[in-house]
Amino acid sequence: MALSLMAPIGGGVLSALLYLSVLAGGFGALILAWLAPLPLLLVGLSLGTGACLLAGAVAVLAVGLTGGIVLGLTFAISNVVLVTVLVRQALLARTAPDGSVQWYPPGLLLMVLTGTGIGVMMLGALVLLGEPGGAEGAIRTMLTAMLDQVIDGGSADPASPGSTMIEALASVFPAVLVISWLAMTIVNASLAQGTLMRFHRNRRPPMRVADIDLPGWAPIALAVAGVGAVLLPDTLGFVAFNAALILTVPFCLAGLAVVHAYVQARQLKAPMLVLFYCFLLLFGWPILFVFGLGVIEQWAGLRRRLARTGPDQEDQ
Repeated sequence: MALSLMAPIGGGVLSALLYLSVLAGGFGALILAWLAPLPLLLVGLSLGTGACLLAGAVAVLAVGLTGGIVLGLTFAISNVVLVTVLVRQALLARTAPDGSVQWYPPGLLLMVLTGTGIGVMMLGALVLLGEPGGAEGAIRTMLTAMLDQVIDGGSADPASPGSTMIEALASVFPAVLVISWLAMTIVNASLAQGTLMRFHRNRRPPMRVADIDLPGWAPIALAVAGVGAVLLPDTLGFVAFNAALILTVPFCLAGLAVVHAYVQARQLKAPMLVLFYCFLLLFGWPILFVFGLGVIEQWAGLRRRLARTGPDQEDQ
């Protein structure tokens, strides 16, 4: 019994230490804080949801006692709750009529993760509803105060470049936070699953990018958010606009699934993928092309077409 508790408790303590490293400051500490979900995911994906909850409770307690209630609550929302949702859904499985095990689909898991992030954003907007200008006004005030500390009041002029930057950033700030969290969670989950597979401790088989298949209602959710961003006023429009931006993430990953399927249907898989990702990171704008592929995939089934034109089929 004691041995079964050691891994969750140790994982929780390690997660808290990584998260608290941000208090030390510096870019290196920020990277360590980004890895805070990794121990929780290692525990959860190997031992189950209950162990993940125990590790999360230990981590929240450690962060709260060290950094205060607010920091502990922030850690609980941004890491423990969301990681637990991910672990629970990822480990769901059922037995098919033919006796095979069907795991929770990667595309649906991605949408659940995205929806959870949007839900947290909406909760934050609700909390800030009483502030002047609502959530966007509160964010603008916060960013202005931060910029004033850096440039000594230079942002007070509405025509200054600083004010223009604040206006642009405030309008997308929630989406930037949630998208960065999604990226952090996906990277940590991949690291955790890869590590567990290496030591044969994984419960679920690997999830490949090429296997991402979004549910049929995903484009409807994106369309509803986009229409709401245009038609809804004030805070509602602000929330809808940021939700639409967040919902582009699953479609970008679906687009990457098309790219991976194309590469798998050809020779020289690794060099082609390395070249593509280098091009994507270097220029940035190809992500729009990837997003477009993800949208088209929902109706055209590009991955299935590519699977029928693989190397074996081409040689016939």
